[in-house]
Amino acid sequence: MNGDSTDGDRAELEPTAVADADDDTDTATNTSTSTDTDTDAGTADGNRSPVAELGRRLAVVRADPRQRAVALVLTTVIGLALAWLHWFGLVLAGALVGLVSANLWRALAAAAGFGLVALGVFVISLGGATATVLEMRPVVYLTVGSAIGLPVLGSLVRGIV
Repeated sequence: MNGDSTDGDRAELEPTAVADADDDTDTATNTSTSTDTDTDAGTADGNRSPVAELGRRLAVVRADPRQRAVALVLTTVIGLALAWLHWFGLVLAGALVGLVSANLWRALAAAAGFGLVALGVFVISLGGATATVLEMRPVVYLTVGSAIGLPVLGSLVRGIV
């Protein structure tokens, strides 16, 4: 094209892409395909990408009820620690609980259950001030709604994965 280096690179890639699309007998090779193998489920020698390995491990945990129960308890503990630090931890906890659930409906139910557990831990942490806090009605509605709604929002990631 013109002497610009970006046009020269584009000119090199375009013919190989067109030739590869037409037939597989092209002798030119494209050296930028090394990133394509990183997203493959695996290669011939058994190496897997981290994303594929995580997906495989999640599938194993989701299939076994005992491992799923242990994973739900573990993610609940981690989620409570995250929620104690910041309110966004409720969303992350819902995502963690959702990822180890068997399907989307169970993920939503587990996230709602986590929200109730987090709300219970919050009420226990109030101690003697629980009665006073319960009298603050608009704030209590927001607290209950966010304790249940934010984990459910986070658990929707199970519908994607």
